[in-house]
Amino acid sequence: MFKSIAGLPADVLAIEASHQVTHQDYRETLIPMAEGLMAKGPIKMLYVIGPDFTGFDLEALWDDSAFGISHWRDFSRIALVTDHAWMGGVVTMFTPFFHGEVRLFRFAQLSEAKVWIAAPSGGA
Repeated sequence: MFKSIAGLPADVLAIEASHQVTHQDYRETLIPMAEGLMAKGPIKMLYVIGPDFTGFDLEALWDDSAFGISHWRDFSRIALVTDHAWMGGVVTMFTPFFHGEVRLFRFAQLSEAKVWIAAPSGGA
C-alpha cells in the first residue's frame, strides 16, 4: 500500500510504501498522483520504503518499470529511503541511465532526505 507524506513543496511527490504493494496501489494511487503533478512540469520524488514493507506483487513491479520508463524525463530528482539492501542495489544499477539526480538514504536519514528533496535542484 502507498500513503502520502505531507509537508513538502508542491513539486514533490512524497509517498511511503508499506506492507505489500500491488498493481491496484499503482493504478489508483501512485500513477494518478504523479501524473497530476507532472502536468505542471518535471517533479521530484521522495519514495520511502517503510520498515514494514514486505514486497511488490508481480504486476506492481511491471507497473513500476513501465511507469518509470515512460516518465523517466519527468523526474528531476529522486530520493529513495530504504533499509532494504536489495533495493539500494537496484537503484545503484539504474542510476547511470537516469537523467536527474538520484540519492539513496537509510530510513534513519528520512529527515535529511526530506531536506534534500525539497531543496532547489542542483543544490544541497
